Amino acid sequence: MTISVRARVALALAVSLAGGAGLAGCGGARNQAADAGVEAAAPGCGDGVLDPGEECDAGRASSDTAPDACRTTCRKAACGDGVRDTGEACDDGNPWGGDGCTPACTLEDPPFEKEPNDDLASATPWVAGVIHGALKAGDRDCFSFMMADCSAVKARLTSCPAPATITLVDPGGNEIATGGPAADRCATLDPAEAAGARFVLPGRYAVCVDGLLGAAVPWYALEITLVDAAVAAYPLSIDDDRDRDGKPDRCDPDLDGDGVNNDVDNCMYTPNGPAAPALKPMGDGGFVRQWLTVGPFTGRKSGKDCRPTDDNLVAVSDAAVRPALGDKTAVNEWIVLWSARDRLEFLDDYGKVDAPREVYQAVYLRSDAARDLTLGVGPDDGARVWWNGAMVLDITPCQGTVVDSSTAPVKVLAGWNTLVIKVYDQGGGWGNYVRLLDKGVPVTDLEVSLSPAGSWAPDQADSDGDGIGDVCDKTPK
Repeated sequence: MTISVRARVALALAVSLAGGAGLAGCGGARNQAADAGVEAAAPGCGDGVLDPGEECDAGRASSDTAPDACRTTCRKAACGDGVRDTGEACDDGNPWGGDGCTPACTLEDPPFEKEPNDDLASATPWVAGVIHGALKAGDRDCFSFMMADCSAVKARLTSCPAPATITLVDPGGNEIATGGPAADRCATLDPAEAAGARFVLPGRYAVCVDGLLGAAVPWYALEITLVDAAVAAYPLSIDDDRDRDGKPDRCDPDLDGDGVNNDVDNCMYTPNGPAAPALKPMGDGGFVRQWLTVGPFTGRKSGKDCRPTDDNLVAVSDAAVRPALGDKTAVNEWIVLWSARDRLEFLDDYGKVDAPREVYQAVYLRSDAARDLTLGVGPDDGARVWWNGAMVLDITPCQGTVVDSSTAPVKVLAGWNTLVIKVYDQGGGWGNYVRLLDKGVPVTDLEVSLSPAGSWAPDQADSDGDGIGDVCDKTPK
């Protein structure tokens, strides 16, 4: 429809007479801006009016660069918008850390990870303190360092926006210890809990960070500490501390505690020096761990189940044998088996032949007084046992080692007593447990000797001059 000039003039006059109130009330600030001669913004974000869905609307005062300003997207200033606002230490506008500023707008101090660093070969070198990084989905970050002798590795994540794990990688690229995330999502690799992180060999290692199940980790802070394992109070297993002196083997200059340093000890793991402790049943369990042994004897089959053969293989009568270190038999020599555990293991020295096979073990035990005790043995498989020349046990079953699976009363003489055992093996495991009991209580006050002449004083003797002490030599004489 076409409006005449007269009609347009009449409409303008009506608006003028009304003071523009009717139209100004419709559209509010937008029409007032027009009346003031300012070009009005289009309705929506940026028009200066807080509409539904908008956090703010400062109109032409909105800014994407001014601190604390309403942004041109009608969103309030916030971390991640690329502008450092009040309360923010930084804001680089990207969703990843490891570059000096985290997505939480907190500062990160160098050093930072350097990609690629997915394995030991490409790992970012770590020197000291805390290192920062970030993980995209499926990524792994590794940090390498040199491990000195007698050290342990401790590591933890101190900033944990997402759960992650820490893994220790050895010089061969093998993962030897892992720490998982706790309730706060932060992972810790603690040598007190992870045996693989303590008492490790010297060399180049790496600590690697992974998002749990390969998930992304927007940023992290990794703290690595190398600990002197010689003074750290970490739990010590028998494999960590063979001489049970409280020092881990990796840090112990005298591994067997016999008073002879490792570099000159001709039996590094078997006490044969001046400070070697007197031999006695070990620990609260009272097991005898030091023995003279000889074998393996093969080519003979048991007459019943796993009962040892009737053949006298070490003397005219096995019952009468009183061996000494280095005494020869038709097969080889009597040697020392010095067990680090209650269970004697025959496979290490005698298991390289096919079953059936037999081995002898002998020891001398001194008591201050005569008394009646119980002998407990647990052989795999069958066994014959002689106490002071008399057979006290003839064990037939094929079985595994079980403490005190067979027992016999024995009369212990005041002074020295001789114990000889012949153990038959039909295959599989091969070992024995041996101790004495007094009304069910382990006896620990006996003196143990490996010499028929009486008390045994180990030394650095090397009868055949091969550089290996008699005590640990498989062919001592």
